[in-house]
Amino acid sequence: MPDQYRRLAVFVDRPSPGSFLWIILESTEDPAVWLDLETGDDKFDNWLDAYNAGNAALLSYVDDELVGPENSTPEADDEYDD
Repeated sequence: MPDQYRRLAVFVDRPSPGSFLWIILESTEDPAVWLDLETGDDKFDNWLDAYNAGNAALLSYVDDELVGPENSTPEADDEYDD
């Protein structure tokens, strides 16, 4: 099966006032269900810095920035291994 185009997103959470962290999410086959792939270790004192750090981390999921995230998820690869 050919690789699918991954639906990835950066989400910024505020666990407490003045403390922000980024989370990278990936959509499943059910577009209403998103899985947490990665959460940043560092907390930021504003939303924008957390968002920018999350976007930088998101690029690690992309082999070619001009094409985007074409790789299939490891779970999808496991489903088709015989």
